[in-house]
Amino acid sequence: MKRNYDLRVLQRPYAEGDVVYLLDTAVLKGNCKKLCSPWKGPALIVKRLSAYLYRVKTRNSLLVVNHGRMMPCRDRKLPAWVTQKKTRDSSVNSSPVSADEEACHCVCREPWGGRLMIMCDFCETWYHGSCVNVSPTDALDIDKYRCTVCKGSN
Repeated sequence: MKRNYDLRVLQRPYAEGDVVYLLDTAVLKGNCKKLCSPWKGPALIVKRLSAYLYRVKTRNSLLVVNHGRMMPCRDRKLPAWVTQKKTRDSSVNSSPVSADEEACHCVCREPWGGRLMIMCDFCETWYHGSCVNVSPTDALDIDKYRCTVCKGSN
């Protein structure tokens, strides 16, 4: 049965950095399913996990998605966060980074070490939860985290 199914499956080869739409079958209460778009996005492919599974970043989350639930995005104008992420990733890949610099994530310049990390949703900088006084239970309640630098600039 698998052999027969695989004959008709459409496998699109996506690469890291491709922009796609994701199939969204969930309908919010009060919305008509027939009038809602079945696609959400755009989203950015971060990593290829297997021939069929991809790690995809939407604006607010990181998901693992099957290739059958994705469609290539051919929009002429992409949202700002997608273009910024693509340019940042290409500049990071082009510049050589030492293992010491890659291990340092927080402003305290200490490695991750398996501790809680939280990202500022405005400047996209990562911080240790202990460095910014955020506990794991507090992190679950935060919708959008704003670091002290971003608080001071507004």
